[in-house]
Amino acid sequence: MRFFSSSKKRLDRALPSMIAEREMVIMVTNGDSDISASRHAGGASNGPSRRFQGALWRRMVLLLGLCGALAGWGEAQEGPRRMAAGSTAAAQDDSSSVVRRLIETSTHHFQRAEEAWRAGQLEQARRDYDRALDLVLESGIDIRTSPALRQHYLHLVEQTYQRQLALTASSGQEEGATRGFGQQVFTPSPLDELTRLDLTKEELSSATSDQARSTVQAAHLDFTFQPNSLIQGFLNYYMGRGRSTMESGLRRSGRFIEMARRIFREEGVPQDLVWLSQVESAWSPMARSWAAAVGLWQFIPGTAARFGLYQDAFIDERCSFEKATRASARYLKFLGDRYNGNWELAMAAYNCGEHRVDRGIERLGSPDFWELYSRGLLPRETRNYVPNILATILIAKNPARFGFQVVPEPALHYDLVPVDGLVDLRLVADATDTSHDLMLALNPELKQGMTPPSVEYQIRVPPGKGALLEEALGRIPPDKRASWRMVTAKAGDTFETIARRAQVDAEAIAQVNGESLLPGQKVIVPLPETRRNVVLTSAASDIGNSSRSITSRSSKTKARTIQYRVKRGDTVGELAGRYRTSVREITTINGLRSSTQLRVGQTLQIPVRGVR
Repeated sequence: MRFFSSSKKRLDRALPSMIAEREMVIMVTNGDSDISASRHAGGASNGPSRRFQGALWRRMVLLLGLCGALAGWGEAQEGPRRMAAGSTAAAQDDSSSVVRRLIETSTHHFQRAEEAWRAGQLEQARRDYDRALDLVLESGIDIRTSPALRQHYLHLVEQTYQRQLALTASSGQEEGATRGFGQQVFTPSPLDELTRLDLTKEELSSATSDQARSTVQAAHLDFTFQPNSLIQGFLNYYMGRGRSTMESGLRRSGRFIEMARRIFREEGVPQDLVWLSQVESAWSPMARSWAAAVGLWQFIPGTAARFGLYQDAFIDERCSFEKATRASARYLKFLGDRYNGNWELAMAAYNCGEHRVDRGIERLGSPDFWELYSRGLLPRETRNYVPNILATILIAKNPARFGFQVVPEPALHYDLVPVDGLVDLRLVADATDTSHDLMLALNPELKQGMTPPSVEYQIRVPPGKGALLEEALGRIPPDKRASWRMVTAKAGDTFETIARRAQVDAEAIAQVNGESLLPGQKVIVPLPETRRNVVLTSAASDIGNSSRSITSRSSKTKARTIQYRVKRGDTVGELAGRYRTSVREITTINGLRSSTQLRVGQTLQIPVRGVR
């Protein structure tokens, strides 16, 4: 798993074609299975905020535990996947030589990163830390098979993580610093659980290929595949112990399904394949797998760049809505063409990489996914992945047939406002009477909570708010949009009262706002760059520090409190949006941190101001 690669830049414009020519295969293992994933392995972490450090530590422990389990796991459990017993000593010697050269090259980049770190060249350090890890993950070598490579990789992860902790701590001492690891807070990808999932005897015993065939025929899908009893097994799973997972995904899909279907249609991909996102991310743009794949469609940096997604210190388009969806559709289109319309193989390759599928086909001598499955020629996650997706698609086509009565959430709508240069989302929230949390949720690809410098970016704001933002930005010089803020004047406000709350000079406020001040007027607050993180509240409140929440209109609405039992896939942010409250209110009333991962069955007190 990767922790430091938040700021990996596209080294040059030729990178996508270079990667395409290499058709890079990335392999990592997780103690239970090997995962060869051109999307899921070795991706760039987008750098956690302070709120996310606890979750990162748990992931570090998980990584160490998983990798530590590799030695005892043993190839014997993967009998059908073992190489033929006649492996030669010469082949082993050749493999050792490759591993040795790989470790030497990776160590060279790690040492360069350490030198850049000591010199304060943080961007260069990030790039070289990235490269040191990428070389291992992109090598195509199963880490489980080489103790030396496994030890080297663990050392890289540990040292990189220590550097991250140091940088996070130092940046926390400087209010308003933009360097560090951004404001993105991730949720676990469903793929993590999929890796460990075993169907029970009961789920499998009642599953037959004839049942699956009948279900497929009734679904009227827009692509074809070979029915198999395993698909029925996953249908049984979702109608039983996996019900809450399915319900959560069906509900959340409403936000993005229209957009995804439109883009898949435009790219010439079967529209029913949009349900990959439910298995990949449970329709969460902030889902992150243990292998650091990110977003609705779980891309790692290499494949993301290959299909046109940009990543740097400010932006990671893997977390975007439209661009990541289009990249996913194009990748699926590429894979569908590669395997002559065999969508089982295309989906398998989407999960584990086309080279891994190609090698399996070469060994089998036939392009048959279910034979690859039965002979263990694909990673365990991939063997679960394909029938899981097919079962998900069948349920999604007719939920009522399978006993699901779920009302999807409304489609996500927003205005797009083009901006050029740095604009802090706090200012956008001020200008549009919107919470900062909502602005972060609408623009999940912005790693620092602000738009990138010297690049045009389309900011998403709630419907009908675009004109407000355009008007506000027209009043603020472009070089001040990363630090200046706005507040709405209340009855009785003067420049002096606002200045006292903001702890800035009243004359400076008057100078940028003119002579008069009327209730309801948007007042520009010219904060210095070092204080851009302060939180502007209503006139009745004082300016707080960066740990206090923005007072929103909803906070003035009287709330009733309900008891809520956590379901699979729930997050604090998702619950706050559903019940029109704030993350801070939920965490405060329940004594939680905003980074806390909720437990299924956990009971929460939710202050409700409405239901979305």
